[in-house]
Amino acid sequence: MRPLPQLILFLLLQGGNSGDGADPEEVVAVLQESISLSLEIPLDEEVENIIWSSQRRLATVIPRKEGQPATITVIDPQYEGRVSFLEPSYSLYISNLSWKDSGSYQAQVNLRTSQLSTTQLYNLRVYKRLLKPHITVNFEISGEGSCNMSLTCFVEEAGMDVTYSWLSWEDSARTDHEGPILSTSWRPGDNAVSYTCRVSNPISNISSRPIPAGPFCADPGYPEKSSTFFCLLAKGLLLLLLLVILMVGLWVIRVQKKCKIPRMQKLKRNRMKLRKRGKTGLSPA
Repeated sequence: MRPLPQLILFLLLQGGNSGDGADPEEVVAVLQESISLSLEIPLDEEVENIIWSSQRRLATVIPRKEGQPATITVIDPQYEGRVSFLEPSYSLYISNLSWKDSGSYQAQVNLRTSQLSTTQLYNLRVYKRLLKPHITVNFEISGEGSCNMSLTCFVEEAGMDVTYSWLSWEDSARTDHEGPILSTSWRPGDNAVSYTCRVSNPISNISSRPIPAGPFCADPGYPEKSSTFFCLLAKGLLLLLLLVILMVGLWVIRVQKKCKIPRMQKLKRNRMKLRKRGKTGLSPA
């Protein structure tokens, strides 16, 4: 009956080291960049092999021994050429991350000395760095003179786990509003309030330019006038550029004419000399 306690101890150790029920390590990474899933190996244990898995078996690593290099076999073609294993613990390093790399990962370390295995779990989430947010403004002026505004903030290709918040400054006090849509009102005589949309995800956050409420409501033609101003400015610059090109062209033509006149005069002089020589040669002796 002596082996029974040893068998019970073995099963307890195996269950405790298997990783079942343990919370996975949360790892956040950036799209098209790299990430390392750190692996811890007991220092007093000799490792038989390490099996890395995701949706299926990813790779098998047999650590280096005295006089022999490590043996690494990448099984999943999705990771071919993009993974390496960092010694001495053979942590998994993935480069050029894609959306498909998101998900659960597992490292099973099989120990030679104790004939046990330990398992470490990971949950990898890949995100893209956020682009500059865009804001659309809709407003309606009521008969009472108040202006009801709706500001919508959005980011192209935002992905998952994105949060929106609005920041406003009024009487030196900052007010926060959560969500991509902000509804507010403004009356003539109210303090000028500017709104900024801030967009965040686990790897980045970015803010829009301030949007003033007053000009939209006090002057319904504000967006059109701003657009007209920039359009006229662009036309003026284009006209100025054409004038500069025309002046440069006229100057080049004038210079070329000035250069041609001395050449024509020289040719005339040479022709006159040739004619005189010809007449002299034909006169009787």
